[in-house]
Amino acid sequence: MGRTKPELPQHILIAQKALEDQIDYHFNDNTLLVEAMTHPSITGAAGALSDKSSNSVNNQRLEFLGDRVINLIIADTIFTQVADEREGVLTRLYHDCVDNVMMTEQARALSLGDALLVQENTGLATNDKVLADALEALIGAIWRDGGYDEARRVVLSIWQDKLANSHEVEKDAKSLLQEYGLKHFAHLPEYAVTDRKGPDHQPEFTVTVTLDQYSAEAKGGSRRLAEQHAAQAWLDQYAQKQQIKQKTHMLKKAKTK
Repeated sequence: MGRTKPELPQHILIAQKALEDQIDYHFNDNTLLVEAMTHPSITGAAGALSDKSSNSVNNQRLEFLGDRVINLIIADTIFTQVADEREGVLTRLYHDCVDNVMMTEQARALSLGDALLVQENTGLATNDKVLADALEALIGAIWRDGGYDEARRVVLSIWQDKLANSHEVEKDAKSLLQEYGLKHFAHLPEYAVTDRKGPDHQPEFTVTVTLDQYSAEAKGGSRRLAEQHAAQAWLDQYAQKQQIKQKTHMLKKAKTK
């Protein structure tokens, strides 16, 4: 017996319909979508849903399921695409796809905050963790509604840009700078977000990376990208200088012998 569809605010209904269009998946059981987009803060809130029997429903259970579904699909895809690489490389690529920063980026790209039912005047619809959790719940709902094949199709569609590059196992700028720091200074670079501008759907982050006494700054549309750009800027500005400095020092030592 199907569940009764609760009445939602009109702007939430419109946003949830737009979300279905964007991911190219339309629910057979729409109450699953509503559940996935209902934050625990709304549970029991007076007047939140006109269907009081639905007030105890929130997205925590679907989040639990969706987390496992995403992890399985991403891990399987990377394993297939990067079949000849070592486990350590696979692990790095996997975590790049499913860490909290990436989950939040994907949720923002889908404008999930607009479709979320949260307690009013809390700012929860723009909270990074809330958005990441809602994305997991959405995938869990698709799994329950349409099965593995549909869940996999949607996940691969959402993550397509990231996964398209997963076969490229060259080390990124952050990895290179980390190795450089350990080799030459015996410690790791430190990253700090020094500025954030723009609306939630199109933010601009400024990140400063410091290694030894040297710092470099860069901007990006996400914290992840800004950190990558800052690491590359540091390498471009200082790595060659450090190598020349070390070679000069070695030559001076050789002459004194």
